[in-house]
Amino acid sequence: IDLTGQIIYSNIQTGIIPNMKGNRKSQGIEQRLINGLRDKGYKLTVQRLEIIKLLARDISHPGAMDILQKVRKSAPRTSTSTVYYTLDMLKREGLIRELEFYDRENRYDVNVSNHINLICTECGKIADFMEGVPLFYASVEKKTGFKPVNVRFEYYGLCKDCRGAKSR
Repeated sequence: IDLTGQIIYSNIQTGIIPNMKGNRKSQGIEQRLINGLRDKGYKLTVQRLEIIKLLARDISHPGAMDILQKVRKSAPRTSTSTVYYTLDMLKREGLIRELEFYDRENRYDVNVSNHINLICTECGKIADFMEGVPLFYASVEKKTGFKPVNVRFEYYGLCKDCRGAKSR
């Protein structure tokens, strides 16, 4: 996840960060998720570790069924309930965010920092935009007395690929 303020579109077709074994970002995310669960006393089963590994590498903000399908390639005995329970556990512990939608499957984001999700209304791709996130918690609290505990910013529109396809 690019914390410098750049839109993350790296290998957006697969949504997987390239060169997984050597990628420090995905390894750092994976370690953060593992340590977060270990510190809370959760068991780290093979299936949970595979789900964590996938979440750390997949920048596409995958849905539970996508996660299940991909994880079953390396851990075929992974059940649907294991995926949902693991995602819920990670969410409850503040290690991932669930992006809820009324018209499509919920998606999961390992980037728990304040950022803008760019959501394509045509193909459903979601990209993180780190630059210029409006209003910090302290500013909101100072001006209104309201103490935010979480924030979610979303911009809906057409991604670069879909815009190009529409203009042809």
